[in-house]
Amino acid sequence: MEGDRTLGKGMEKNLNNVLPMPIACHVILLTHNEEPFFTSASNCNNLAYLIFETTILHKYNLFAFCIMPDHVHILCWPGNLLVSHFVDLIRFRFEYVLSKGGHKGLVWQADFKEHHLPNEEIAKATVFIFENPVRNGLVNNAMDYPYSFVYGGKKYRP
Repeated sequence: MEGDRTLGKGMEKNLNNVLPMPIACHVILLTHNEEPFFTSASNCNNLAYLIFETTILHKYNLFAFCIMPDHVHILCWPGNLLVSHFVDLIRFRFEYVLSKGGHKGLVWQADFKEHHLPNEEIAKATVFIFENPVRNGLVNNAMDYPYSFVYGGKKYRP
């Protein structure tokens, strides 16, 4: 009867699809019609503040982010809020800040990209996000790009 207390391979595989797994998430937010919305320091700094604050409030571990002119990368370990709600909060709060300054109109595309990464891919994704401004011709050295952050490495400096 010992075999009755163990899971069959098929059952174990099905449970792996349902049980929560510790996994990082790479989120990419796109601006509406790919407009270069994040070319002003004030927009970038406001968004960066909201990313930091939202990750702290909802117990997300933030590994890296990069605010590009027409999109934003966030690499994090989800906390006590679904990733879709986390993204909605950041987008809504940013739009609210802009509306206080008189901005009208859409900022974000309705959807966003979400890639789940096992632990062994976090470092590779961090480097990808960190070097994005270099690949896009915004700077020659990723350390010179002011609107990015890497935990334990590059501090955000507005």
